[in-house]
Amino acid sequence: MKRREFLKLAALSPAALIALNTGCRRTASPAKRVIVLGIDGMDPFLLRSFIHEGVMPNAAILMSSGGLNRLGTSNPPQSPVAWSNFITGYGPNVHGIFDFIHRDPSSRLPYLSTSRVIGPDRIISISDWRLPLSGAKVELLRKGEPFWNRLTDEGIPVKLIKLPVDFPPDKGKAKILSGLGTPDMRGSQGSFTFFTDDARSITDVTSGGIIVPVRDYGDKCYVCPIRGPENSMRAGNPDMRVEAKVWVDRDADALRIDIQDESTVLAAGEWSRWLKIRFDAIPHISSVNAIGRFYVKEISPRLKLYLSPLNIDPMNPALPISEPADFSSNLARDLGSFYTQGFPEDTKALSRGILSDEEYLQQAWIVLDERLNLFHHELSNFKEGMFFFYFSSLDLNIHMFYRVLDHNSPLYTSTNPRFKSSIRELYMQMDRVIGDALSAKDANTEIVLLSDHGFAPFNRSFNLNTWLAEEGYANITSPHSRNQDMFAAIDWASTAAYGLGLNCLYINRSGREENGIIPPDQVPDLLLRLKRDLESITDPATGRRVIDNAYITSDIYPGPLPPFAPDMIIGYARGYRSSWETTLGSYPEEVITDNLDPWSGTHCVDPGVVPGTLLSTVPLSLPDPNLMDMGRSISSLFDVPVLPPGGRNIFSDTDD
Repeated sequence: MKRREFLKLAALSPAALIALNTGCRRTASPAKRVIVLGIDGMDPFLLRSFIHEGVMPNAAILMSSGGLNRLGTSNPPQSPVAWSNFITGYGPNVHGIFDFIHRDPSSRLPYLSTSRVIGPDRIISISDWRLPLSGAKVELLRKGEPFWNRLTDEGIPVKLIKLPVDFPPDKGKAKILSGLGTPDMRGSQGSFTFFTDDARSITDVTSGGIIVPVRDYGDKCYVCPIRGPENSMRAGNPDMRVEAKVWVDRDADALRIDIQDESTVLAAGEWSRWLKIRFDAIPHISSVNAIGRFYVKEISPRLKLYLSPLNIDPMNPALPISEPADFSSNLARDLGSFYTQGFPEDTKALSRGILSDEEYLQQAWIVLDERLNLFHHELSNFKEGMFFFYFSSLDLNIHMFYRVLDHNSPLYTSTNPRFKSSIRELYMQMDRVIGDALSAKDANTEIVLLSDHGFAPFNRSFNLNTWLAEEGYANITSPHSRNQDMFAAIDWASTAAYGLGLNCLYINRSGREENGIIPPDQVPDLLLRLKRDLESITDPATGRRVIDNAYITSDIYPGPLPPFAPDMIIGYARGYRSSWETTLGSYPEEVITDNLDPWSGTHCVDPGVVPGTLLSTVPLSLPDPNLMDMGRSISSLFDVPVLPPGGRNIFSDTDD
């Protein structure tokens, strides 16, 4: 960038002088402080366009120091995989995360790839009570050593706020608040509740949340049952429940919600504060706490009341969300309650039509305002060491509103034009975050901004399992079950391959899969044939290739692979992605369909399509940076005798 252009862009920012004084250094001396901004989904192409529009002057400052670099992402470019690459300096063959969803090969049942709950070893049963004699625990499934252990071993303080793929948090010397991967109180990645007496809204669909029919029996009071976590202390693990009483005043277009010790009055169109909800496992003996927010969508003529996914209460967490354990409660004491769920924006409520575009964005800005308060609180207390802070807002909101950027989106014309500035506004807010970091910078501070991936349009859905059946790789013997999950439609005795998750394909191997039929010695030839066939698929509606690359996993990740690893990773072309039906093993009639879900942006494509972003006050000494380089490179900014393994030090041409 020319100096004149830089001054024009930077003139809007009070941090410009700092950048001019520090941005021309050619080598980095040991720093006492490093601020790492992890901005999930920041796209280098969108970022460059907004910089040149002049709406991101602080990003322009960082760009003048270390350049705007495309950052190599993971394969597949999914957030749990990518952030695990960043944390460990290695790929899935080391850290063990290949997709959001893994499967148990002996049963093909899917499970969340990042964590699992392990029940108590011993239980005593008394009537219908099941009393544990040892504690249950939550296990982090990500393997590998975090790069910051080399820093804390040298006495360098490390704090990581909303760290992805770290639930439950690593035990160690770093202070951690977990982020992406942290469940809600029902153990899901986000399950809303919608109370209504509108018969047209009632459905038994449970994806992303539940709709609960309620009724006013004439006293203007609705009794709304709130379903909590399972009660593992009762036989059959029934859900714990509490009741909220909702009193409506249709003349005033307002209502009052009474729940346990909490009460709040809301008008139509208003969001509540966080309300605390206690679920009793054993009355007066054992209970767990949750927090939730209500939104009054409508009072008249029908009640439509939304309740957010029940979040773990940071003041009194039922599950471990921070290290040390009291870190989250100290934050809540200073700042009040906040979203602890890994996916805080309720994208499923928008996809299901429970929330409108406007209502969803209101909730998204509540999330971002909370996150900014947390960021400013921690930045103001940052004295030395490494400070990592993670923002999810760009990622989740671009997933939902890429349709406003892409004229080819099936939903472009039906989206209200007033939402077309939403993504620009989010990027501008991230620029203010960069400005806050620059304002905190001194001669002993460096700043690194990175994202795990960029973005691409998701216009057309590819039903991988349907294609496999049409091409003879799978055999549908129960056509009426095609739309059921978990491969209900097929005969395993005559099925060679199947898709599960967002980018993964598996061979039905004998000796690995239950009822597997493909002998190990036939797998290599089968994979080569699948690769050839998949990479030759064209969309009859557009004439474009659907898949850029079908990667044989053992080719890109040599060495022994765990049995849950996919046999092939599908790198979709720009504009395409696996269908939602593919992720859980169903077989719709059509192979390729328009994507009519508001979830209109994706990064679950070929990694070459969606590189991440790297900005830094430190210039790069090596080309082609990759997420796996970043832990080693950040550590090199401190005076440590031994750098973490994995990746390269891109800030030095000697990689000391």
